[in-house]
Amino acid sequence: MYNTLWVDNRKSYRYVRYRGGDGSFCNIAEVAFYDASDSGWALRGKVIGTPGCFEQDGSHEYTNVFDGDPYTSFNYKYAEGGWAGLDLGSAHRIAKIVYVPRNRDNFIRKGDVYELLYWKGRRWNSAGRQKAVADSLVYTVPENSLLYLINHTRGKDERIFEIKDGRQVFW
Repeated sequence: MYNTLWVDNRKSYRYVRYRGGDGSFCNIAEVAFYDASDSGWALRGKVIGTPGCFEQDGSHEYTNVFDGDPYTSFNYKYAEGGWAGLDLGSAHRIAKIVYVPRNRDNFIRKGDVYELLYWKGRRWNSAGRQKAVADSLVYTVPENSLLYLINHTRGKDERIFEIKDGRQVFW
């Protein structure tokens, strides 16, 4: 869920931001910037960004990117141009960026119970139920299977998928 980027940069910046890629609606849940002091604490500052969310109800604004909750997110109202950032008040040399992509709470959560189904013989077959002990699950299923992972604890937005070239491809 949390992704870390190490930055090799010699410059210092007062303003930092995440800008969504083309066509992305700036879909991001969390971003944290860390300076080179290696204090272990994310930098804080005044939250700045492009207002307006796709839902047009204020529920997915840029301020969510720095609220510390990986299950809230920013979903900009336009496909391009969205960003969320911080005015740090003074310049810092950024050494690390930690981010969480926008999600529907579809990551594997420790303690939740999951079941993986695979399509074979014109029906869904269970590969078993597991209680997650980490942020990943291990199952054995036939190659090139159509898959369906159910979260029995809190799931509601499940989608079928397959694994192609080592990556999840959702339908």
